[in-house]
Amino acid sequence: MNKKIAIITYARFPSEMAYGNHLIQIANSFVENGFNVSIYYPKTYNTKTIYERPEKYYEVKKGIEFKEINNFDITSYSIYNFLPNILKKIIYSLNTFIWSNKLKKYFNGESYVWSTNPNILLTVKKFFDITIYEKHGVARFIQKFSISRLKKDKNVYLIAVTKQSLNDLSIAINEPLYLPNGVDRELFKPAVLKNEMIKIGYIGFLETYGIDKGVLSSVKEIAEINNKLTTNTLIVGGPQKKLDEITDYIEKINQKENFTIKNFVPHTKVPELISNLNIGIVPYPNEEHMSLYASPLKIFEFASCGVPVLLSNIKSHLELVELDLGLEFFQHDDFDDFRNKLESLILDHGLRTELSKKSLDNIDKLSWSSRTKEIITSVRSSNG
Repeated sequence: MNKKIAIITYARFPSEMAYGNHLIQIANSFVENGFNVSIYYPKTYNTKTIYERPEKYYEVKKGIEFKEINNFDITSYSIYNFLPNILKKIIYSLNTFIWSNKLKKYFNGESYVWSTNPNILLTVKKFFDITIYEKHGVARFIQKFSISRLKKDKNVYLIAVTKQSLNDLSIAINEPLYLPNGVDRELFKPAVLKNEMIKIGYIGFLETYGIDKGVLSSVKEIAEINNKLTTNTLIVGGPQKKLDEITDYIEKINQKENFTIKNFVPHTKVPELISNLNIGIVPYPNEEHMSLYASPLKIFEFASCGVPVLLSNIKSHLELVELDLGLEFFQHDDFDDFRNKLESLILDHGLRTELSKKSLDNIDKLSWSSRTKEIITSVRSSNG
């Protein structure tokens, strides 16, 4: 069997959202395991599109070819924004099938295919020997039907990044693998020296599907701490309206010197920003997508840089306890608890050191390359 894989996405690409970087890490990990990779993605032209070639934007390694396939982008039309949500999802799913049906004439002899979109895989799996589906979110309606069909195919292999996804994928011909996301250990490393002033940070999108991720609430509690202790907090992300809310608040309370607010930065610049932090925060709310399906990608990047993480005790975060990383939890709906736990971390250098060491002692097993190797080994053992 040849070592060529098609990675297919219907998402906006390149993208400032974590999913785009995740896709590149998956691609790189297959290259590191001896595969040639082709990434197939739709041409999009809505207001959120980044007009830059993905190979330049992500500064990718050799062995990856990008194939942009023409697409009728329904999301670029203003009328789409006024449709009911259920109609949006149905139209979007139908477009997925139409677009993925175009791909067959572009395939170039790949024997493996990987995607997080079950509709795409249901359409194209007949062109490949091995199909790998990773479940990264809630599946309803048409996607749920597509997954039910994929589960019955002996050439389809299922990957779950959370325990809920594992449960969703159960009762399949091939037993699904539970594999939380990984981290690039070459990129994400501890800083040699830390700043004397305690630096707190959040780097990532500030909302998911319109649901606030709790960063502004965290900033308000950090501002309270700054009335007693001097810290500096770095917030990097978007959308801009969320950054504006945070900026307006810190200007109103006269703490602009305690906060650094940035819009998105290229992914290759993120490791340096993270490694210079003393504490990372991931204050996600107990919302269905984040609690049951959220990727722990950002948590692993903090851990790989030896940065202790203060995070909410939602279900998908608590699942990570068994990985033995340097994590401190607060009650997700109690920001007084967030403030108290954060203040303890700020004041207790020994605790921060202990959590940092714990992460660095255990993070190597979570590299993207070793994760992908486990997937390939599972596929090959199932095939005799």
